[in-house]
This record gives sequence, C-alpha cells and structure tokens, in this order.
Amino acid sequence: MVVSRMRWVRAGAVVAVGLVGVLALGAAPASAADDGQWWYEGYHVQDAHDAGWTGKGVRIAVVDSQINPELPDFDGADLTVAPGAACEGVEPSTTEANAESEHGSTVTAMLIRNGTGVAGTKGIAPESSVTFYGVGALADCTPTPEVEASGHSPLMWMIQRALDDGADIIMTAVVVGETTSADNETVAEAVARKVPLVAGNPNDGFNQGILPAALNGVIAVSAIDRNSTLPAGGLGVENRISGTTVVAPGVDISTIGDTTGSWDVAGRGTGTSLATPLVAGILAVGMQKYPDATGNQLIQSLVHNTGSEDHPLEFDADDGFGYGTASLTRVLAADPLQYPDENLLLDKRLQQPSAQQIAAAEQELAAAPPAGSTDGSLLPPVVLGVGVGLLVLIVVGVVVTVVLVRRSRRRVGA
Repeated sequence: MVVSRMRWVRAGAVVAVGLVGVLALGAAPASAADDGQWWYEGYHVQDAHDAGWTGKGVRIAVVDSQINPELPDFDGADLTVAPGAACEGVEPSTTEANAESEHGSTVTAMLIRNGTGVAGTKGIAPESSVTFYGVGALADCTPTPEVEASGHSPLMWMIQRALDDGADIIMTAVVVGETTSADNETVAEAVARKVPLVAGNPNDGFNQGILPAALNGVIAVSAIDRNSTLPAGGLGVENRISGTTVVAPGVDISTIGDTTGSWDVAGRGTGTSLATPLVAGILAVGMQKYPDATGNQLIQSLVHNTGSEDHPLEFDADDGFGYGTASLTRVLAADPLQYPDENLLLDKRLQQPSAQQIAAAEQELAAAPPAGSTDGSLLPPVVLGVGVGLLVLIVVGVVVTVVLVRRSRRRVGA
C-alpha cells in the first residue's frame, strides 16, 4: 500500500503526517475560536437541532488515525473507541497530543462535539452514536498479523470492521495510493448494503493518493472557503480533484490542538478532513428525519439538493465541485423517498470496485440468512422445518398408538 505523506503546517514548523490532512494555518486563542466556526452558522445547524434533527439513533463509524476520547469536547457524547489498531504497536486512543490524535479528535468532534472544549465548536450531529476505529500512523505502519492475513490494507480492514459492526454511515479522512482486491470487495459490500461511505479527497492531487475517495460508490468530499472557493493545493493552484462528489466548508476551521503537543490551544485548519465530517453529519441528520430512506436515496438527496436553490441535477467531473456544495437545510427539506434506490456514484474513472464485484456482493447479501436467524429467538428455516417434521411424526405416532390401544381393548373386551 502506498500512503501519501501529508503536511500539517504551523508557524515555524513542518511535521510529516501519514493521513489526509489538515493544513493548520496557525494557533488561535480560544477567544478567537468563533471565527473558525463560520460553517456552523452558514449551515444553520442550530435551527436543525432546535427542530430535533441531531442525528439521534444513527450509527456513524469514523475511521481515522488516533483519538483522545477523554477530551472535554466529548463529555456526554455517545462515543465508543473500537479496540485494537490496524498497525503494530499503536493504540487507537491516546492522551498524547500529536498529529495523529489531534487529527482524529478534530474530525470526530465536528460530528459530536459539545462546545465545551478549547475550540468551542459544536458538532453537526451531536446525538449520533459514533464508533472510532483507530488505524494508527499509516506512514510508518506495520500491519498487524490479522490485517496481513485478511488481504486488506490497514485502512480498509478497519472499514470492513465498521461494516461488520453494523455502521449506518462510514467516514474516513485518510488517503492511500492503492488498494487490494480485498479492499475493493469491502467497498463493493458497502455499496451492496447501501451504507454511505464518505471519504476525503487529497489536499494535493499532485502528490497524494486519491483513494478511497475515487472508488466507485464512495462520496468524495473536497473543501471550500466561506466564499465557495477551492483552497490552493499542490503547486499553489486550486485543489481541483477530478471526480469530486460534493464540497463543504473546510477552510479556516477551528481545530483541537495545533501540533505543539498541547490540548490547551485551538488551531486553525484547512483541508478536506474538515469538510468530510460535515457531509457525514448531513447524511446522519437526514437519516434520522427520514428513517425509511435507504442509504442510496440519501446519497441521491445529497447530490440533488446542493447549493441554496432548486436546480436540475448537474455534475462536472473536472471542476472540483462535482454536484456542488452540500446543504444541510435542503437535504432536511427534501424527502429522499422521491429518489431512486440506486447508488449513482458507480461510474468513476478507475472503475473499482468493478460492476462484477458489486454484483457478487449483492448476490451474497441476498443469499445470506435473515438477520437474527442464528440466535435462539429465531431458528434457521432448516432447523425449524426439521422441528415441525419431528412434531408431526410424534403426533402421528401418538394417534396411531391410541387407535391400536383402543382396538386392542375392544378385542380383549369382546
């Protein structure tokens, strides 16, 4: 697996990071943190929360590097850290302030942050149930034996775990340069299960990997500033990533920590990592409001209802905006049941996973026994059938015995 080395930049220092990234523009005092939350007002998040749309009951899997779950930002949040990392010698959670833990903590907090931390940001889906899957520091990753045996890359092994655990939405802000056949099968399974998979694009399309965002069925997210402009990427040009699905706020955003090794300072950041949780959060609150909609229909609603006004469905594969700017307000206002139950992100240029892999995953899912069929409350059909058959034989045997006894008694009493 090829992993892109990203950069987290602050005043006077450059630190190598093996994940998608946030480009921190410098430390910001807590009193100035409000300036880094322009997305919250721009998306009218409080209005959605006041109406009761908080993502409650929706299970979101965040697949990232590391997290510090003990931060005050997560007090009262429904946050679980899945045990075990995908890289040797790494724990998924840590109280150490480093590039990996600050990154994972920030992207998770943008979903369920309570506003009490140093950056003061509130989450877009604060009552959703989040499980964090810590991959580790991918730039120096030695996969665990379990990962090696699976045939997955470390990132996709964690995504597979999230699928197996029943996540409703899976989000990752990590980029890699290549995938394995097993990785593609995992994405095919997500498509078959209609589980939205939200992934951040690279911040530098010239020097970083484009996966998993460029895979079929995956929602590829880029960042924009408050003027709806793409930030500069590699070579100082716009970060215009081909095949983008939607864009969302991700420039000059408050972050937890600023890579100085302290949790007591809020940073300011720019990157697709910061836009990705906002898109996942929009899907979560939409899923709460429209529980009968499938994941495919929510993806349809996401791309049909971009921007601030109604418009025909439009897509530009090369302009870096894709279907447009994701909109919380418009997704909540539109009933997704009006859209086809189809994932419309299956025609990307890489054509991976293939149509055959997706069809195979759908067939396997259709052939699987019903949920709950292996526990005591619902016996498998074969076992149930055998049980009924035995019961019939027993009843017949009893009837025959009674008849014979009666006949015998008649003969004896004759």
